[in-house]
Amino acid sequence: MITTDREKVSSSCIGCFPTINSLYSMIPRETRLHMERVGRYSEVIFKYLYRKNPELVESELGVEFAKYSEEAFRYHDIGRYFIPIAVLNKVEKLTDEEVMMIRDHTINALSAVELLYKKPFPREVLEKFLDIAVYHHERWDGDGYPERRKGTDIPIGARICAIADNFDGIISWKPYKKRQTTEIEAIDIITNQAGKQFDPYLIEVFEECSYNLLIKG
Repeated sequence: MITTDREKVSSSCIGCFPTINSLYSMIPRETRLHMERVGRYSEVIFKYLYRKNPELVESELGVEFAKYSEEAFRYHDIGRYFIPIAVLNKVEKLTDEEVMMIRDHTINALSAVELLYKKPFPREVLEKFLDIAVYHHERWDGDGYPERRKGTDIPIGARICAIADNFDGIISWKPYKKRQTTEIEAIDIITNQAGKQFDPYLIEVFEECSYNLLIKG
């Protein structure tokens, strides 16, 4: 029997999710909406990059990745399944332990995939998806997590997703914000992090396709 209450998932139920969508459906709605938006934004950046530099994309991600790219980016936060709902929905300041729970969603993507009977992508694409899910919080300057990777040691799919993820985070409504940030302001914030938080070459791509990015929002 497939349970829809994560609190009731016991050791005997591990592996009970037939597909990634069934696991995804158990993540809170607001997080799923964020994941969907990041999937769309990442896809815009990815497709523009593919047209601009197909040799780079195919050498780093392979030819097959393009068939599954939006899904691969959308499920980047699948490891959030393991975060208690009370922590995901918490408005007050998080404790250090809760911050670590949230950070661990990156490496927990590996555990999430292990719960699935049917893997979401062919093997080679699955490897690239896991790179995205595990490393999309790394920073170009090496100050990210979970492994403090730096520069091109961060897989390119994760570097794309990092830009889209932060863009959505900046423009999304937050109860503690006195004024919500506009998309144009968010683009400036993101581009100012070129060479620091983000890959400077991908920031060029992001700027060039920013109009299409706003349409996808």
